[in-house]
Amino acid sequence: MKRLLTIIFLTLGLACPAPAIDVMEGDLLFACSKTHATAITAATVHDATALPIYHVAIATWVSGKPYALEAIDEGVVLTPFETFEQRTMSKGSMIVGRLKDRSGIDQSVSNAIEHIGKPYDNLYMIDTQEIYCSELVQLSYVNGKGERLFPLIHMSFHDASGRILDYWRQHYAKHGMMVPEGAMGTNPAQIASDPAVEIITYY
Repeated sequence: MKRLLTIIFLTLGLACPAPAIDVMEGDLLFACSKTHATAITAATVHDATALPIYHVAIATWVSGKPYALEAIDEGVVLTPFETFEQRTMSKGSMIVGRLKDRSGIDQSVSNAIEHIGKPYDNLYMIDTQEIYCSELVQLSYVNGKGERLFPLIHMSFHDASGRILDYWRQHYAKHGMMVPEGAMGTNPAQIASDPAVEIITYY
């Protein structure tokens, strides 16, 4: 098991060392909005006590250097960890999640790497060649027996009152589609709250 990275963060413009956190291969890096809601969190985070998580990436190392393997607008890419960290912290905070059972981590990361280069799915549909962030995790993560860890769920595009958000109506209308409310899929907040994941820290 690799011990790989001590994270240092900035507070009030001063370099202040955080407690040492060993980010391991295959850890899940969640982006959390502190100051503003996003279309994703408004539709998927309905528990007032839940963290407003809007993105997830996978920690991995290539030639000894840390990266975030993620599905973003540019597609499925390897982003230098420092770049990912700076981008995430500029919008809020980062949460590190770790699989309680790490027996399938190497296979899970290998599975995710196979998707590098695929285009991003801004329609959030499964069973297509395009992939969105939590779908990358859902498709890739397995236990030691090769069984997928994260189930598909019914997609939510509505707010806490049950009303489908105007943002999503407009988004799908641009593509000549109805909002696929209730279709099977996944989202970052679901992955973070799954019993298979232990939240190590957030900062």
